Amino acid sequence: MDAVSLHSGEYVERFKASPTFRVSRLVPLMDIGPEDRIVDFGCGLGMLLGCLDRFGSYDGVDFSPDFIAAASERASEKARFHCEDIVAFCERNPAAFDIATTFDFSEHIDDATFIEIYSAIRKVLVPGGRLYLHTPNLNFFIERAKDLGILRQFPEHIAVRTGEQHRALLARCGFDTVTVKTIAHYNVLKHVHPLSHLPLVGPLFAARLWIEASPAK
Repeated sequence: MDAVSLHSGEYVERFKASPTFRVSRLVPLMDIGPEDRIVDFGCGLGMLLGCLDRFGSYDGVDFSPDFIAAASERASEKARFHCEDIVAFCERNPAAFDIATTFDFSEHIDDATFIEIYSAIRKVLVPGGRLYLHTPNLNFFIERAKDLGILRQFPEHIAVRTGEQHRALLARCGFDTVTVKTIAHYNVLKHVHPLSHLPLVGPLFAARLWIEASPAK
């Protein structure tokens, strides 16, 4: 099954049932000014837009026609949606945005595609711009079990990574300031997050990665 098919139809319907908390809880972690121009890559239903209370403009980009069709209901004078390849969009918009986001996106692409896409994303950011990335953490015990074949992985999750793997890949894409943090899951698994502070075994209980990166000057 191709990538567009994997991210259409039933997959879109599943996201419609997802709680907005999975995204709204991320907004306080972002430094967003009232004039900031935001581009949301792999925007899906445009859930981030509905969680923002101040921004200059918002552009959502996704290659799934089903997602963009659903997200376009949120379009306004300050918010636009684009059914387009990310690299092509970035080539048309050099240094056009203050903030780029990729939420629950990087686990869907292999390393070669990661380098191609995030190198392009770097070029849409203005000097001092910020990339915010949210993704599952391979060190989390459930993701480790999936990686070992003990549990079944989502078919669209082809490359769940550790924080250090993300750091190394982003450096190859031209990001020289990369901060990696772990945060709790958005579902019932959030209750194991306090165990992430334990010595030695703590990383096994850190479910999600929150990464902020800025382009090299």
